[in-house]
Amino acid sequence: MGAMDYAARAAGAWLLGFAPFAEIYVAVPIALATGLDPASVVVWAVAGNYAPVPLVHLLYERLVAIPRVGRWFGRLVSERFAARIERQGMWIVLLVTPWVGVWAVAVTAKVVRLRRRALFGATLLSIALYAVVLVVLIELGLQLGSG
Repeated sequence: MGAMDYAARAAGAWLLGFAPFAEIYVAVPIALATGLDPASVVVWAVAGNYAPVPLVHLLYERLVAIPRVGRWFGRLVSERFAARIERQGMWIVLLVTPWVGVWAVAVTAKVVRLRRRALFGATLLSIALYAVVLVVLIELGLQLGSG
């Protein structure tokens, strides 16, 4: 595979990981199907799927500065839910990110004022773990199917 071909496949994995609703569950199988090696699939799909986290973090303050959006976000959070996130936030983010989606988790975490370090660390770990598990399961399935 030439450098341009690799770059196109890597960009595809990144874009699918970045896209809401596609994210890691679509990016990994499609990137593997295009012939990208498993390590590259994990790196590029995770990078694309993780990119919304710092993006949401940076743009959140601008969003809540819009009065209507700020009021709406303020009404979304119950004190009980915010307290639970404060106590168990990292674990909740770690488990929920692949199922709910990184975009929704990043916005929700900002709304409930989850610490940046917990948000960044837990989402990266969660996305990376699920990507590796998906790659391993797909590769095992392909080996079992061909053998």
